[in-house]
Amino acid sequence: MVELFHKFGIPHDFTAERVRSINHSFSRRSDEQNGFSSWFRLSYVSAASARTDDESRDGEDDATENSTTADKYPERESAFFLQASADTSATLVCFDAGPRVKRRMYGLMKSRGWTDVATNPQILFDVALEGLHEEVDDTARKMEEEFEPLEKVRSDGMISSPRTQHEELYLFARHATELSRALESALMINEGILMNASISIPSTTSMGNPPSPSNNISISRRSLVDLQLKECLEYRRTLFHSTHLRLSHLQKRIEAATALASNLVSQQQSAAAIQGPVSMKLIAASILIFLPTITVATIAGSGLLLSEQLDEEGSWDVSATPLFYLLWYISIPLTLVLVLLSLCWLWWRRGKSGNMTQASSWFQKVMIWRRHTKEKKEHDEESSMPV
Repeated sequence: MVELFHKFGIPHDFTAERVRSINHSFSRRSDEQNGFSSWFRLSYVSAASARTDDESRDGEDDATENSTTADKYPERESAFFLQASADTSATLVCFDAGPRVKRRMYGLMKSRGWTDVATNPQILFDVALEGLHEEVDDTARKMEEEFEPLEKVRSDGMISSPRTQHEELYLFARHATELSRALESALMINEGILMNASISIPSTTSMGNPPSPSNNISISRRSLVDLQLKECLEYRRTLFHSTHLRLSHLQKRIEAATALASNLVSQQQSAAAIQGPVSMKLIAASILIFLPTITVATIAGSGLLLSEQLDEEGSWDVSATPLFYLLWYISIPLTLVLVLLSLCWLWWRRGKSGNMTQASSWFQKVMIWRRHTKEKKEHDEESSMPV
């Protein structure tokens, strides 16, 4: 790798971007031999199936069928370094290029447009952007397709595990945000290439030579290639904008689904909170039903009552001890005192709230009377003023 960097003269800034985890960059450096070096870097999320060179849709579905949302959209960082010289030689070094970019590059080498690369080497950047757009557009389309079932479950209110559903919504929102950032970066890169598209390299064969018909044909061909490159880049800009609009719509749908999920969870929590007082009422009713039985059983099982079997036929004699009567002598007055204290406390609370209400109404009446008196006094003063 170090030898590769030295061979093509890759500057230190290119490697520093990787060390500092730069998500997007574009640069162009001219040299003394009338050539230039240019590069751009783009970080984006792609579908897991797009990381393989297998273009079969069935293979993609099998590879991602059992994957989680976090594994389906891994992050990819692609970088492209272009070196062009005045002797019509151009070299493009691709770092972690996706399958769509590779396919576009192979298609360019087999097409008639391959000869135009020597005229304007930045055609290679346009082809790389074309492949990158296909990858991010396929990722946005796949995210939209996988979000539809989750959105339908949310709209129908069928939530089996709210925590899992919230995690999936969070992952969708995070991936959509990262992909939106990548699209904005791609638009800035496209604008940078578009600004430099008309900067051509003077050929060594035409430098210092007088104009000739062949040179005029070469100049006209160069102008045509530059114009076509500009048109392709402008069209590429509209494609990136279109994908960005689709992703913005998806982000709004994710926000709406998240808000709906929060409302449903709040309703479930409210229903659980409502069931709490109902449970307390059921417990109180159960105690009220069984309290007399428990009281009788407690008294019968204590030493307040004595039982004695009279004969073998099963006759029993039950008699109360003096403690039984003492129990009622103490408990009945104590119960009455507690009831009386409770009634007094309730009466005091009600009287205090009534006084506050009366004081508040009395204060309002006083304020209304003062306002009325003041207005009447001002009216009398105005009436007594000479005309």
